[in-house]
Amino acid sequence: MEDNLQHEDLLIKLRGKLNEEKIKLWEPPYLGTDDVFTQCFQELAKKYASDLSVDEHLVLSALHELQLRSMERVKANEEFKDTGLATFRIKVTIPKEKPKILKIQRTLDVPGSDLLNAVAAEIGVAESRLKLISNGKLVKSSMTLNEQNVKNGTQLMALVLDASPDEVKKEDNLYIEMKTTRDDATMLSEYVSQLADYDEYMKLEDQSGKAVELPPAEKKSLLVGLALHERGRAAIKQKDYSLALVLLLEADRQFNECRSSLLQTVDNWGVLQLDIAWCYAGLRSVAAAADAARRLAAAERALQDTYGPDQRRLLELKGNAANERVLLMRLYLLQGIVAFHQNRRADAKALLEKAEAELNNLRVDESAVSRLMELGWSRAQARVGLRGAAGDPDRAHLQLAARADQREQHRRDRRLRMQRTCSDGTALDGGLVRQLVAQGFARPLAAMALRHTNNDLQAALRDLTSLREHPQLLCEMLDQVVDSDSDSPTVPDKKLIAELEAMGYSEEVVRRALRAGHNELHAALDLLLAGHSGHATTSESMVSGEEEGGNPSTSTAETSRTKMKQEWERKKECDRALERLSSAIRGDEDDYLDTSLMEEEQYLAEYKSLL
Repeated sequence: MEDNLQHEDLLIKLRGKLNEEKIKLWEPPYLGTDDVFTQCFQELAKKYASDLSVDEHLVLSALHELQLRSMERVKANEEFKDTGLATFRIKVTIPKEKPKILKIQRTLDVPGSDLLNAVAAEIGVAESRLKLISNGKLVKSSMTLNEQNVKNGTQLMALVLDASPDEVKKEDNLYIEMKTTRDDATMLSEYVSQLADYDEYMKLEDQSGKAVELPPAEKKSLLVGLALHERGRAAIKQKDYSLALVLLLEADRQFNECRSSLLQTVDNWGVLQLDIAWCYAGLRSVAAAADAARRLAAAERALQDTYGPDQRRLLELKGNAANERVLLMRLYLLQGIVAFHQNRRADAKALLEKAEAELNNLRVDESAVSRLMELGWSRAQARVGLRGAAGDPDRAHLQLAARADQREQHRRDRRLRMQRTCSDGTALDGGLVRQLVAQGFARPLAAMALRHTNNDLQAALRDLTSLREHPQLLCEMLDQVVDSDSDSPTVPDKKLIAELEAMGYSEEVVRRALRAGHNELHAALDLLLAGHSGHATTSESMVSGEEEGGNPSTSTAETSRTKMKQEWERKKECDRALERLSSAIRGDEDDYLDTSLMEEEQYLAEYKSLL
């Protein structure tokens, strides 16, 4: 890897000198015939070797490489004018192998799938295991190259995993996982308010831990983007940069569908731009330097908007900005790397020095980390806590505990608000709850049914009366009562279980009822009897204003039961989707602010040595 960087460094220096002296290697007197170097070409190599203190043979070879690229570019431009065939230079990134460079020609009116197929055939992989990236965006199969701004001479990146037997399955999983992540997140965004784990995952919080409310029209794209971003970050931790970049670029597309004002109170969008640039660095994608520079400039603006000038807004909220400076350190580091590849060496040196200064301030004592881990904090939490407490483990422990309490209080407040609102956001009607309780229904289930039906008393009554015929729905509803009404789960009392089982109820239903009723026998019985009210036959007529005896028709009741069953089945699908996402991405809440600094130190050492 070091040899590749040194060679790239030489090319950058030579390209800079050629541009400065306005030398065109593809024209006489530097252009020879039959691969014979002209006298002027050799003299130029000798001069640059002396100026740069580099071996003359290395300079001669590098100049020849630049000459060939220039000639190919001139030829491609002429061919495009004559035939309409565009030439694309594609860097194929394969882990554990030297990158391959392909040259493929296509007209610009062909769909992206045509170019994908051509690259896949050239390297011998299935199209499903290949993604092309152009100007920081994934090339779409259905749109033409021209519609995607893929022009003649465009340099693209092809992402594909190792083709060994063990890795072929991993390649397939790359795109299966991306699709699964997007599909799961899309489903969850539509049913987000009904999820038991909503407060733990599918929610935006500002730096103080308060929830950021979103307009319904923006919620879906933003939540899908967040899910893809978090899954991409998990891939970065595993150094699976190909998977990470595909997920992050898709997250960026989703974020771009949201109004920018929504993201000004959180740092997610700025961090996403940083993470994409970090993937470029991990993939050693020099061709992506321009896109990385654009994204880093956007990240810098976004972080300044979120944190305020000199992090003043952040200091007001959190008291210190120590951990968020991890993002600034990585920003300076990546900006320095980009400046190096753009031959802005003075800028690169200054930026790398800023990154190194920040990095030195972020170091923590590993013995203090171990001490905090003994108190129950994770390694990531310990590092974050120590940086925020200037390395004092006792103060770090107190601050971590206080922050955890603050976040939990915000969540309790939100759960309480959710208990008082319907699924459409309107306030739960207490009078309707009391009417259902008067008909013999347990208050928690009555409130749950009204929230589910948006205060539709007749529909809520039909749902409640159907529970007797569908005990599995009662189980599901009891679970939801527990999730929405309790901060810590109640362990069912064994004696009460036996007592209720003796009345003919199944153990599964009994356990749920006792958890929902906090081990109160009468409360549990109320819940179990919720679908069997002595007033059920008259309650429907009270709701509709008809005379007593007006039971709903068989078809209406059946439709209600079918609809309710479908809703609960959909909810179970959402729970499974949330479980899949959570198993891949859930971590500490400030996890994105943590780093061991090892990779950053490696990059600093590499690029400082070149400067």
